[in-house]
Amino acid sequence: MIIALEGTDQAGKKTQTAMLAKALKAQKIKTAVFDFPDYSTVIGKEINGYLHGKRKFPPEIIHYLYAANRWEKLEEIKKSAAKNSVLIMNRYYHSNLVYGIANGLKEKWLQKLEEGLPKADLVIVLDASQSDSFSRKKSKRDAFEKNKDFSKKISQIYRRLAKKHRWKIVNASGTKQEVHKEILKIIFKKIGS
Repeated sequence: MIIALEGTDQAGKKTQTAMLAKALKAQKIKTAVFDFPDYSTVIGKEINGYLHGKRKFPPEIIHYLYAANRWEKLEEIKKSAAKNSVLIMNRYYHSNLVYGIANGLKEKWLQKLEEGLPKADLVIVLDASQSDSFSRKKSKRDAFEKNKDFSKKISQIYRRLAKKHRWKIVNASGTKQEVHKEILKIIFKKIGS
């Protein structure tokens, strides 16, 4: 089972990914975690350079790079899927759809970039308010994180696509524990069905 944790910047994806992995392992469920973008790869380094203003790319290229970052991890994902019951993706291809649409690209074109990657069985969108997002990280925000209008647009697109693709939305403005409880409820309902 592949679970993708998605959402706006500073919605708590990294925290909730760690909490979820720990909770599943405590239930003796073999679990592996992938973080995207993976900045340790060649392509990941290009993405990091772009996000911190050291590289310039047109929208098509940066979204190609986001997709390529997942493709370069494909073998690792497949091997991990063979050994584990659950893979948790801290961001997956859904982010590329949302951010790409926000950057003026077509959803169909963006989906083509990801065709052939293992599909997520469950997508959970952590929906944090703008004030929460900006209060959680005040400095060292990357190119996407700095722009409040863009951030608002991202939230709206996540909600729209969640409705369209049946992604689950969790209010990420609660405490870490409240958000974690909601995520577990969704996952165990899915596992039980």
